[in-house]
Amino acid sequence: MKPAYQLTVVIAVQYAQENLPAILRELDPAAHPDVEFLFCSTTMDPDTAVQLGEYENVNALPGPVNSLIPQLWRVGIVAARADKVALSTAHCVPESGWVDRLMATDMTMRPGIGGVIVNDDAADARAWAIYLLRYISFSPPQQKRQVTEIAADNAIYRRRDILEHADLLEQGFWEPSFHSRFRQAGMVLELHPELRVIHHNQYTTRQFFAQRLAHGKAFGLARAREISTARRVLLITLSPLLPVLFLAKTVSAVVHNGRYTSKLLSASPWLLVFLFAWGLGEVRGYLSAGSGVRKK
Repeated sequence: MKPAYQLTVVIAVQYAQENLPAILRELDPAAHPDVEFLFCSTTMDPDTAVQLGEYENVNALPGPVNSLIPQLWRVGIVAARADKVALSTAHCVPESGWVDRLMATDMTMRPGIGGVIVNDDAADARAWAIYLLRYISFSPPQQKRQVTEIAADNAIYRRRDILEHADLLEQGFWEPSFHSRFRQAGMVLELHPELRVIHHNQYTTRQFFAQRLAHGKAFGLARAREISTARRVLLITLSPLLPVLFLAKTVSAVVHNGRYTSKLLSASPWLLVFLFAWGLGEVRGYLSAGSGVRKK
């Protein structure tokens, strides 16, 4: 008989198997027998299963070749045996007590609750660029409050609310699309600053460039289905400006946060490289949409 779990933790492993020993120490599976831990990876991280050790409540799940993180999350969400599903990536190491805080989180009124993401003190300029690009909106200081977005890299969801949107989940757990559906249904997300993970980047330049390219294309495809053909053509025409606009938005967010402005100068060249990748991917998404775009 399968054990009844109170929580499933899904860790997407993409080019980050080196962080698994530190992650396992903080998760402490032996101390949490009522929690299921699923590590989802591909052949890009071939030693994942070996590093997990022998725990009854820890499993390695293979994802399709070349899966992105949202697609690995999908593998774990589908396999999960608890209704409360926490998500993260192997690029983030939980702080001590993370699992206990997740267990204590009341999901009665919320489909999803997110936490904050702190950067590794030893991060180099490239890692700071990745952090500022992806997580500045979820970096400390934060207050507990209702929000429109949370980072699935440190979040907990009600699985049943995710499964209601099978059409979205088929493509992977791209959280902005699910959050939009939740809002349309009148549901509210929350941010809880006591849920903390630490970003320990393991991506090389080539790996993260490819990741941004792929994520940008997925965003462009999704967005193309919601806008008119005329607006899609306009966005393609203006595409050379996208990296500059994205950089301005990121810099504004960093300045508003106020804690990491000293990192901007050294991180800016990397930011431009990765933002170029996203912009190029987004345009590819618009171009790939073709006849599948809904005209208005």
